Formats: sequence, C-alpha cells, structure tokens
Amino acid sequence: MSSGLQAQRTELAWLRTTLSCWAVGLLAFKIAFPVGAVALLAPVTLTVVAYRRRRLLRTDVPPSMSRVQGVLAVGTCLVIAIAGAVLL
Repeated sequence: MSSGLQAQRTELAWLRTTLSCWAVGLLAFKIAFPVGAVALLAPVTLTVVAYRRRRLLRTDVPPSMSRVQGVLAVGTCLVIAIAGAVLL
C-alpha cells in the first residue's frame, strides 16, 4: 500500500503548527511584555523540533519521533495553551 502524499501532508501540518505557535507567542509577548517573553521560548523550541521532523520526512522510511522530541513538542503546546489562556 502506497502512502501517497502522506509525507507532504505531515510536513504541512508541522508548518501550520509552527506558524500558529509563533502567532500566539508573539501576541503574548506584545500584550504581556515581561511575562510574555517566556512564551517566546515555546515557538523557538517547536521550530527546532519541526525542522528536524520535516527534514527526516524526506527519507524513505522516516524514523519515529524520539522521546525527547515528543516531550519538547508537548511542553511547547502546554506553554502556548497557557499563554493563550492568559491572553483571554
């Protein structure tokens, strides 16, 4: 069974996630300056993880995500969710 365009869809999903993470991080930084500066660590971390995952998707059989990358991705999502809740 062929995976078709699965790699391209996954790459686009990583790009969308990174873009939305940067949008929330920058809004948190702009609205709540001293505390919002911490929210910028999440987009930076997620950009690094996403870049590595997108690069690995170009191989024939991409390896599964390591435990460290998974924890970093989940941690950044939690930080962005908390930053988004603070903005409300």
